Amino acid sequence: MLISDIPVGGPISIEISIDNVSYEMPSSVVASKNGYILIAPFTSKGAVIDFSSYKDILFNLYTVDPATHNRVVWKNINIETIGYKASDFSSAYYKITTNVFASIASECDRRFNQRISTEASGHVSSDTRQDEIPVTLIDVCNKGLSFTVRNELPYDYNNIYITFSDVANGRQFDFHFKCVIIRSQMSGERYIYGCIIPAPSREYLTYVFLRKIECRINASKEQEQQNALKDAADVASQSIESQSTSSGFHSHISSRNK
Repeated sequence: MLISDIPVGGPISIEISIDNVSYEMPSSVVASKNGYILIAPFTSKGAVIDFSSYKDILFNLYTVDPATHNRVVWKNINIETIGYKASDFSSAYYKITTNVFASIASECDRRFNQRISTEASGHVSSDTRQDEIPVTLIDVCNKGLSFTVRNELPYDYNNIYITFSDVANGRQFDFHFKCVIIRSQMSGERYIYGCIIPAPSREYLTYVFLRKIECRINASKEQEQQNALKDAADVASQSIESQSTSSGFHSHISSRNK
């Protein structure tokens, strides 16, 4: 199957891999041309995210082969942001190209979804109760999240909603969606709950992507600062050793001259 065989409107997902960690973002085919396809882009603050500004990112494209119904993948695809006019409406799209055939995808192709730490505040609620219980998020990923709360939740674990706000890439994100609790445990005097998100929105996946980029940039800055401190310590150590050696040499000469 060629990538251009994916029909217009066909659902796809783009797997974004950074530092051997990956997660998927859904999209759809807008146009299919000879040797490439155009897909709906991912946006932030109303602007299309241009992946050309990010380095060391690998992209895989997944879809379901309409003929065999197998989940297939094109690995290491090329993504380019271009302008395209469709149905009398011009906009920016992602141009997807690759020179390989699709291969059957397996679950082992999907890497672990890294959790991004956060301390965002929010609350949980349920259709069956009127109260809203304050929570603090621990981490998020594209498939789920975890949070901590003071007391054990009185809700049906399959019927809760979480509401929270956080900032990523300078943009305020506000969420309210359903999630399903799959894990709970006591930690100190608080309860920790792990959830999956049955239907993560594109907005939520964009938020997770931007938080991942921020964490990667911050980690890189911290590493640079640690390297700078280590270099400064090495220089200081060499300077002290040099001064100590020089002082000992002069002392030795002075004792011989006495």
